[in-house]
Amino acid sequence: MSPHLSIIIPVYRVEKYLSKCLDSIVNQVKGRETEIIIIDDGSPDRSGEIADKYALEYSFVKVIHKANAGVAAARNTGIDSSQGNWLYFVDSDDWMAEGAVDILLDRTKKNPDADVILMDAWKNTGVQEEGWEHFGEEFFLEGRQKISGLQRGALYFPGTGMETKIPLAAPWDKVYRKNFLTGHRMGFRQELKVLDDMVFNMEVFGEADKVVYCKEKIYHYRYVPDSITNSYKPDRVNQDCQVWKYLSDYMAEYFKRGSLDEKGREELTQAYYCRIIKSFSICCRLCFFNPLNKAQLKEKIRYVKETLDREPYRTAFCDVKMEKAEWKLKAVILMGRCRLAAGIYALHIAQSFLKRV
Repeated sequence: MSPHLSIIIPVYRVEKYLSKCLDSIVNQVKGRETEIIIIDDGSPDRSGEIADKYALEYSFVKVIHKANAGVAAARNTGIDSSQGNWLYFVDSDDWMAEGAVDILLDRTKKNPDADVILMDAWKNTGVQEEGWEHFGEEFFLEGRQKISGLQRGALYFPGTGMETKIPLAAPWDKVYRKNFLTGHRMGFRQELKVLDDMVFNMEVFGEADKVVYCKEKIYHYRYVPDSITNSYKPDRVNQDCQVWKYLSDYMAEYFKRGSLDEKGREELTQAYYCRIIKSFSICCRLCFFNPLNKAQLKEKIRYVKETLDREPYRTAFCDVKMEKAEWKLKAVILMGRCRLAAGIYALHIAQSFLKRV
């Protein structure tokens, strides 16, 4: 009998965290309803060896060793290898909450026609643990126009049209019906070096007919300031531009299909502009003004100016509606519209100072 749930875990250079992650899952699995698929993405440390030990001990654990190709490719390998009716993705430096597997099994069985089930989590900084709660109440959404808010939220979470402070881009706070993904030929975009999970969920919500939100915390997200997500990225602007090109092409085709009315198209376009500007702001930390960037300040300022004059940044800064952006982006938008790169640097310094006090 095929399992009901497949838990997919990409692994790369996480020997420090992997055992905690796997222990949090294997200790919950009962019977044959759940399988765990670990994809060793050519990890150069002991991660693959640790995974193999769990596979020897637990019959429901399978390990796939492959050449390094990135997390998107590893997740796609897990999708292709899965036998479950439902798919759940775990990052190998995080861990699942107690009772989470039972919650996933229960909720998916109660909502067999849902395409996606969205849930909550915990954010762990090492200093404190705080709730990662998307919305105030549980809901069931059916129909393209109603779900379009979640599609916008995957790009830029204030764009949902619902009160939330939590991004919708991560895969680990959702469980996906496999037939829905395979039926629409959806997977993670391996050609994108960044934000592939954001793109994946935007496309998922763009095709979903039924989405359920359950206010149950099933996951512990480990926030590591010096992780790959938050480390120096000298080529981040070019990597982001690959994403913007993909999204621009996707939206042009999506709009042709008539999936959204005129208002919906405008709302999604505005979310796209806000996402570009938010990522530009993040580039101040990861790229332009990162302490590991040894260029002189005047060279950093010039790079910011060149980026502001580059598409799609120029159009995004000019055409975004100020009311669509969260308050902390409004000053960035004003500086960007005036091409005041030195002002953007001043905002970055001020924000960095406020974070330290």
